[in-house]
Amino acid sequence: MQTIAKTMAARPLTSITLAAMLLLVSLGIAKVAGDDSKNTGSNKGNDMARVGDLVVEVCKNMSDGFLKQIHFDEEPCISVLRSDNRSAVAKDHGDLAIVAFDILEHRSKEIASKIDSLLHGLTVHNWTERALQFCVADYATVLHTIPLCRNMFLDVKPLGTKAGYEDAIVALDCVDRLGVATRDCSLRMINNWDYNQVEVFFDVTRHVSLAWGLIEMATDTLDDHSTW
Repeated sequence: MQTIAKTMAARPLTSITLAAMLLLVSLGIAKVAGDDSKNTGSNKGNDMARVGDLVVEVCKNMSDGFLKQIHFDEEPCISVLRSDNRSAVAKDHGDLAIVAFDILEHRSKEIASKIDSLLHGLTVHNWTERALQFCVADYATVLHTIPLCRNMFLDVKPLGTKAGYEDAIVALDCVDRLGVATRDCSLRMINNWDYNQVEVFFDVTRHVSLAWGLIEMATDTLDDHSTW
């Protein structure tokens, strides 16, 4: 029995066995190649879907330093703009600027309500209370000013990139006030409240930046003199 076993172990592979193994290997390689092809095709499809997408183009500019004093990470920027369905049918930067103003107004109302709730929920009089009281004033300014800025931009929107510097800068100066007010509130809160919860305040300032950047793109006007 040992002799037979050794003889069988030493017997070379038959041509049929070898051919079967080669077939299995080739099928495995083909499957991997097919999976890679599907994945590559899927990625190409996703990339192609983003080509010519106005929202993606805007947010790439917002995130790559195209605009000197403004930065908004690409994916959050896309998420913010696409939270309003009108962004999908926006024809130009001007249309998206109006969308950004409306999103900013909605978000500012939410934060103003949050500030009011925090203020009324305090049980002690301290620096946090003073910070919140200043924020109440800041957001009163913001909510009063957003419609003014929106209307100022609507005046120059039809001109697009042909808008004169003086006309475009009026709208940008208005948005500058929004940036200052939201930033001031954020800084007060970071110094007088729970550090881990102040991100929502800075988030509004990023929304202001989005409106600012879209006005610059829509009017082809860069304003290097913002104070926030």
